[in-house]
Amino acid sequence: MIDIAEIKYPHLDRILLLRPNPEIVLGKEIYWTIKEDGSNLGVALTPEGDLALRTRNMSVASEEFYTHFQSTDEIAGVHELLADAQNWNDGYVVFGELCVKGRSPARTEVHDRTHFVVFDIWSQKIGRFMNYTQMHQQCHHFELPCVDLIGTCNVNARDALYEFKDLMLAEAECRGKEGVVGKVWDENPWNTGAGAGTKRGIIYFKEKLDTPKLEKIPRSEVHGTVALPVLPDSEVSGAIEKAYADLGADFFDVRKAMPLVAQYVAEECRKHNCANPKDLYPRYLARVRDLQEASA
Repeated sequence: MIDIAEIKYPHLDRILLLRPNPEIVLGKEIYWTIKEDGSNLGVALTPEGDLALRTRNMSVASEEFYTHFQSTDEIAGVHELLADAQNWNDGYVVFGELCVKGRSPARTEVHDRTHFVVFDIWSQKIGRFMNYTQMHQQCHHFELPCVDLIGTCNVNARDALYEFKDLMLAEAECRGKEGVVGKVWDENPWNTGAGAGTKRGIIYFKEKLDTPKLEKIPRSEVHGTVALPVLPDSEVSGAIEKAYADLGADFFDVRKAMPLVAQYVAEECRKHNCANPKDLYPRYLARVRDLQEASA
């Protein structure tokens, strides 16, 4: 039986923020769907045959969300879909947008009734999300609404990707929706995300009408290690002295002292957001000499 607490919906970034870079989706088939304006809700079946609900950040949804979902016309279809999967020795988590009657969270829509729109189905048997076609078929069989597919593309340049993205956003705007979601079901095993650990991963991203087009404004970027200030001398000396206080006579044994000195200096660097000094070993030796001379 599936544990809904372990199946968390992935966080979606914009194209520009994809890692390692936006080019990760170039040359791949991208499916563009409408982004509904509601609350992310996951639904699974308990061993007793009851519905278990989770939100994006909570493994157990609030009573309020249970009440909202129970009032939808889609609850019976979702239950039938989950029960059917169980009969075929599979466990599903149906993810969808719970659109509560009234003004939507992003204030882009006014819902005339509380309803549920499916946008993903997780399958325990295959260990990943179904692709759009598979999800659509499941929803069709059980008369459940799913997010509209409004376009597909496969481009080999970032500019072409952004151009198609703008076209998809224009379509979303025409429909009175807040944006779009792009999805790639990638065959390359090194990709991570909700499909990590399987032979097939996913790359999901979102674009919304109310976000600035960062890719079209000037930007400066210098690659490489961030240039942090070196840890001040007083903090280095304090860290060395702390090691001396902890070790006592063992402070004079470099094999015991230096690892602890390095540890304490590293802690101070993190605390002060500074870089490690390059002369740490000579600084340690200088302190050893000072202590030896003082005791002579």
